[in-house]
Amino acid sequence: MTTGAQSTTDLPLPPGRMRVPPVVRAGAAQLGAWLIVSSVLPAGALHGGLVLLLQGLLAAGSGRALRLAPWWAIVNLVFPLAVSFAQTIAVPPTVYLVTFLVLAGIYGSTFRTQVPLYLSNARALDALETLLPSDRPYRLLDIGCGMGTVLLRLARKFHAAHFHGVELALVPFVIARLRARLRSDRIHVERSDYWKEDLANYDVVYAFLSPVPMVDLWRKVSSEMRAGTLFVSNTFEVPGVKPDFTIHVGPGTRSLHVWRIGERA
Repeated sequence: MTTGAQSTTDLPLPPGRMRVPPVVRAGAAQLGAWLIVSSVLPAGALHGGLVLLLQGLLAAGSGRALRLAPWWAIVNLVFPLAVSFAQTIAVPPTVYLVTFLVLAGIYGSTFRTQVPLYLSNARALDALETLLPSDRPYRLLDIGCGMGTVLLRLARKFHAAHFHGVELALVPFVIARLRARLRSDRIHVERSDYWKEDLANYDVVYAFLSPVPMVDLWRKVSSEMRAGTLFVSNTFEVPGVKPDFTIHVGPGTRSLHVWRIGERA
């Protein structure tokens, strides 16, 4: 994971530039690479595999020029080879349809939000537990709760607390909703955008998103959360706003960044 202003899905654009979703830029890189290869190379000039590799290399380079995050280079490099391989094996069309529907259900909201599905690791949850009061009730909101892992674990330990999760991606939401209903009546999961939530209703807000929404999320946090409450971001910092403290939870640079909300002027 990266921290600060650099995104794992996107790189920051210069001021005044319109943000185009990464998947659109990746598609443009692939199309451009295909046009170059098909128009420049004579038919049969290279072995088919080398042509696909060249197309992938061009797409990967174009993606970097279009300010895609580094991991998109791997996707762009492999994509032409993967498509060619899929065409050589007898895969029923229904397999592609089912695969598409499942992936759309998991990652479909990423196209709009630019927030992929991240899962909190055990060390992050251990650290989060140390921040929560065990002697009094409180309300916690998990923004982008995924499959509900954070909510379920905390509900098992903190019996006086109530937990609320919001998730836009359909498949993770359904899983989280079912798990919550089976495990605890103190967990409520909604398929909703966190912008619709009034953060004044919560004592702790936890988020594991991406760098893209952090500035806008901080504006909402600082304008709505009550003095003395906690905002906790897994891995991703708020650009220009130093956290009150940080807990390293590994691997790499993954940390919990914690802000204690102060009195408003």
